[in-house]
Amino acid sequence: MLDGKYSSTLNTPMGAINGTITLNTNGNNVQGTIETMGMKNQFMGIKTKDNECKFSGNFNTPLGNIQYTAICIVNNNKLELTASTNKGNFKLMGMRA
Repeated sequence: MLDGKYSSTLNTPMGAINGTITLNTNGNNVQGTIETMGMKNQFMGIKTKDNECKFSGNFNTPLGNIQYTAICIVNNNKLELTASTNKGNFKLMGMRA
């Protein structure tokens, strides 16, 4: 099951950035928010399997706008996300809060 709020850590060249990700499904549609560095950004996508989804969005940061497409897998309470961005590829790990 994908739905839930996850405490997350994003590994970047500038170091680890902590935040939260909230996932909500409605049929095969996925929407949610990424909250980090005092900012909140929404995303939309699709559920590809019961425990996997793909979504995209824009994340505004002090360094500029980052467009991304993410593949997210949830196993039990563990979230693993790989994001392809216009600034490179990033891995994010999380645990259900």
